Amino acid sequence: MSELSQNNTKRVYLPGLDALRFFAALAVIVAHIELLKDQLGLQSAYKFMLRLNLGGLGVYFFFVLSGFLITYLLIHEKEKTGKIEIKQFYIRRLLRIWPLYFLITVLGLFVLPHFEMMHIPWLQQFFDANWRSNIILFCLMLPNVALAFMPAVPHIGQLWSIGVEEQFYLVWPVLFSKTKSLIKLILIGIGLILLVKVLFVLFLKFEVLPTTDFTLGIKKLIAMRKFECMLTGGLGAFVLKNKKQTWLKILFNKYVLLFTVCLLPFLSYYCPTYLDDLIHLPYAVLFLILILNVSSNPKSFVKLENDVFGFLGKISYGLYMYHMMIIVFVIQIAKKFEFELSPFFNWSIYPAIIGLSILISWLSFKYFETPFLTLKKKYTVVRSGKI
Repeated sequence: MSELSQNNTKRVYLPGLDALRFFAALAVIVAHIELLKDQLGLQSAYKFMLRLNLGGLGVYFFFVLSGFLITYLLIHEKEKTGKIEIKQFYIRRLLRIWPLYFLITVLGLFVLPHFEMMHIPWLQQFFDANWRSNIILFCLMLPNVALAFMPAVPHIGQLWSIGVEEQFYLVWPVLFSKTKSLIKLILIGIGLILLVKVLFVLFLKFEVLPTTDFTLGIKKLIAMRKFECMLTGGLGAFVLKNKKQTWLKILFNKYVLLFTVCLLPFLSYYCPTYLDDLIHLPYAVLFLILILNVSSNPKSFVKLENDVFGFLGKISYGLYMYHMMIIVFVIQIAKKFEFELSPFFNWSIYPAIIGLSILISWLSFKYFETPFLTLKKKYTVVRSGKI
């Protein structure tokens, strides 16, 4: 059984997870291509994507993976130094997430609205009325609050998940550093979060709370806070780092992995309607099984480690952040030249969007994000990554 591999400089590296990062980003891109085709008046598979919830699943995976990775590194740091450097954690997080987050925010709120070809008609009608509120909420790292109470801002609605993660990591390292039992903290956290969600839904259903735009917005906001997904990832980090052999023997069983791989594509599409608000929970467990097997099980039949996926995983943050504006740009160019009438349109738009997204994300990573990542190394206690 293999744990996280470490090189001579004690760098922590999880093989294969870059590929999973890319596939999660790709799922979101594919879902949004069909969504924006529908909103821009083209024939699309939007209803199928909505039923499949491909974009949501990509985001849930990111939440689980993020909770797994960061919790594992925090455990490693505490073992190595005897404590968690909270200030340095926040600085690292800021340098990795904030520069691109605020660049995309500026583009979405101040630049792209001035280009008519980048307008999304249904969303554009709400843009001016909500502009100031969105500026405040996005600048306060509360894009999920904005999306809960107002229609999405064109091109940057996907930032809601970044807000959820940043709010979680505002408190997670503090709680982690003070707890004497990580497993109890995780289980109590998941239990309390689910209790709050269930109670709020029941309060609305049985009219303990009035059903108003405000309470429905609160319900949506609570539903969007998938903290339990990140805690599920943290649970996996605890099991792996503490070598809980009984659990690992089950999770690394080839039939468990085969069942997981087979169930993933069908669970969302065929799940009963009443599970819509809970579907992320079984998916979080399935994603965790996949993460553990890909990264830490040498006998896993899912092998994803190679240089191509390594590159694509490295730029996956950019893929997630830039893709909405790139989709609109490519579709509008196609419409300008009436290429959407071509029988080859649906065959060509995907490689065009994905290829351009990869190019822009690589340029962003190399020339915009890398200086911040270089500075981030000065505040790193446990080095992670392949190089």
